[in-house]
Amino acid sequence: MTYQEKLAQIRNQMKADNVHAYIIPSADPHISEYLPKHYKCIPLASGFKGSAGTLVITHDHAGLWPLVL
Repeated sequence: MTYQEKLAQIRNQMKADNVHAYIIPSADPHISEYLPKHYKCIPLASGFKGSAGTLVITHDHAGLWPLVL
């Protein structure tokens, strides 16, 4: 499944749940420097291969702000 198809599925669920924006940070509850694999959601949803950033998904736009060190 491509990331475009995954975004479409996320958007369909957002509409069903009346969610207007979905924010996916590259962080875990402990603010760890190195994320465990199960917290790395940005590559799954966007195809982004970098190490850190924030992904915002709306009904008609998806924006990615990578963390540049």
